[in-house]
Amino acid sequence: MCFEQFPDLQQGAVHGGAAAAEESDIKVGDDAKPAKKRAAVTPNSRKPGPTRVMMNVRVLLETDDLVTEIGEETGMGPQDVTDAAIAHYAAYLRRTGKLPKVPKKQADQEEQTEAS
Repeated sequence: MCFEQFPDLQQGAVHGGAAAAEESDIKVGDDAKPAKKRAAVTPNSRKPGPTRVMMNVRVLLETDDLVTEIGEETGMGPQDVTDAAIAHYAAYLRRTGKLPKVPKKQADQEEQTEAS
C-alpha cells in the first residue's frame, strides 16, 4: 500500500484518530446485537424451522454447478444440499477418527450433567 496516497493512514487516524488509540475503550462484540427470540408460529401460520446461522463462503464454480445439479435432480434448495453435504463429510471424519465420535456440544453437555 502506498501511504503517500492516504495521509490519514500515516498519521494514525484510522478508526477515529486519537480516540481509537485507547484500546481499553474498545470492546470486541460491543456492536453485536442480542439474539432475537423466535415466535412460536410465523406470521403466515407456519411453525418455524430449525434455528440457523449465517455462513458466508465462496465456492468454486464447479462446486456451484454441482449444488445446482443436485438441487434440480432432488428438488432440494442450496441450503439443504449444503447441510446434507457437511453432515455427510462430518460422518466420514468421525468414521476415520479425524473428528471425535461425539460432537463437542453433546460431549460438553454430558460432562456438565456428570458434574452436577
